[in-house]
Amino acid sequence: MLAFQRKLDDFQDLDVVVIAASVDPLAEARQTRERYALTFRIGYGLDVGEIAVKTGAFFEGQKGFLHSTNFVIDPEGKVVVAVYSSGAIGRLVPDDCLGMIRYHMEKG
Repeated sequence: MLAFQRKLDDFQDLDVVVIAASVDPLAEARQTRERYALTFRIGYGLDVGEIAVKTGAFFEGQKGFLHSTNFVIDPEGKVVVAVYSSGAIGRLVPDDCLGMIRYHMEKG
């Protein structure tokens, strides 16, 4: 999330909104937001099982956590790309998102 915060101005220049969603309760979401000085919206308290089913995210049932899932959604609400990751490598990074967004805006 910190990488997206660092590039937030670039997203805003394109009139793109960055949003995070978390299964963490409010107190933990606030701690994360404060720790990294995040200024974009963070949804919190989402139901792990429900989100896994609705998004296709990997749910580690024995450990009880949801793996990182990233989406780029167009203005009509269509998912342009979805990236599911079971580790730190393979997640969407801000520059990839920005490039993809610019491409879709240009082909328009």
